[in-house]
Amino acid sequence: MKKLQLKNKQFYILTAIAALLPVGLVFNSNVWFDEAYTISLIRHSYSEIIEILKTDMHPPLYFLSLKLFCDVFGYSLIATKLFSVLGYTALIVLGAFTLKKHYGESTSLVFTMAAGAIPMLFYFSCQQRSYSWSVFFVTMCYLQAVLSVKKSDTYHFILMSAAALAAGYNHFFALLAVAIVFAAVNVYIVFKKRELIKKLIIADAITIAGYSVWVLPLLSQAKSAAKEFWLKGVEPLSVVIFVLSLSVIAVFLLKKSNRSFENIFAAVCVLGLQAGGLLGTILIRPFYIGRYSIVIAGVGAVFISFGCKELKGKVKGAVLILIAALLVTNYVSTAAFEYDSSASRFREKIDSVLSKNDSFLYFDSSFGVMSFYYPDNKHYCTFKQDWFSAFDNVKCIEKSQVKELADAKIWIVTENTKKIPRYISKYYNISKYDSFKCDFNTYVIYLANPITKGEKNDGI
Repeated sequence: MKKLQLKNKQFYILTAIAALLPVGLVFNSNVWFDEAYTISLIRHSYSEIIEILKTDMHPPLYFLSLKLFCDVFGYSLIATKLFSVLGYTALIVLGAFTLKKHYGESTSLVFTMAAGAIPMLFYFSCQQRSYSWSVFFVTMCYLQAVLSVKKSDTYHFILMSAAALAAGYNHFFALLAVAIVFAAVNVYIVFKKRELIKKLIIADAITIAGYSVWVLPLLSQAKSAAKEFWLKGVEPLSVVIFVLSLSVIAVFLLKKSNRSFENIFAAVCVLGLQAGGLLGTILIRPFYIGRYSIVIAGVGAVFISFGCKELKGKVKGAVLILIAALLVTNYVSTAAFEYDSSASRFREKIDSVLSKNDSFLYFDSSFGVMSFYYPDNKHYCTFKQDWFSAFDNVKCIEKSQVKELADAKIWIVTENTKKIPRYISKYYNISKYDSFKCDFNTYVIYLANPITKGEKNDGI
């Protein structure tokens, strides 16, 4: 891949540009429920964050780290987005140094391009969620695992354990990803490089001991997820992603020279995570969705960069052009998505009639978005989960209390797929006011006026 060889200065300039691309995606005010949850949660103390997360489905590292970041740089919307950008930046820098040092400049450059070419990675690079940092830690764990086997140095084993712990404390599917990495390394060393067993045992022990602090909360969260997780069946997108991943890996591995230890290892990690998630969903209960596979995306990018080393001539050129085209397409489409003006147009409209005395009423998770945009208004929700305590300005009420809210105008907000329940509509005259898109959700806003005595209402 001589054509990709650059002078050091050019290489680092291109790497810096690639690493900072997501910065252009953060200058907007669009948030969805999970992001609103993050923003509300980090307003709590460090100890409160941990206690709330024990009732939810998340490990604490990302949220504690984001709070620390905001304690230093402020609790602005842009600051919370930039923290995720740093996760993507760390991933690209990892490629620029680790891959360049051990596998050459061209491999590093292809990795940088492939990372941007993987669908949704730009999207998660600016979301106030743990995914971008999870991708970084899982990728680092994989690379250090490879280097542990290839180089046999103790510090690679230590870095592998450190990255695994960071990944495991960041996201549960990142935990599954690094568990697969460790399982594969253990099997390989036991059967192929037994001289490394002592170092491996130390790495295993460090990792197990380091994660033991969160084992009990993890078991409690897993039990809760088995009963209450919202997914009802196999998500079609998760199947599509698995088929695409399998196809890309199969194409590269058709070439015998691509069947190196690194590539086989990467393929096992990528497909192992996705197959494990799908099998768990089918055999146990639905809990795996396509976006969770993003945690292994960095390892997928490494696989592609290793695979491209063995390509020649026009085939190599065509593959690199395709990767570059996908990178540009992903960035442009993500920018269009992030800067969608639907929510801002809605807010301009409702701001002209909204009073601070008005109340918002919800019967689904729409409260997350609206309580973020309008924190000074009263927000009432007719169902409750323990982790709703992250939202300080949302009050959970009984369904029977709905009729008591008519002290001012009431705005009912719901997802466009939901119908207003009878326990609300029988007390209010309800008329549609507007709708707007925010992220992947579309919300409908209704204005509700209490039914006066003697007035009949059959509901909306």
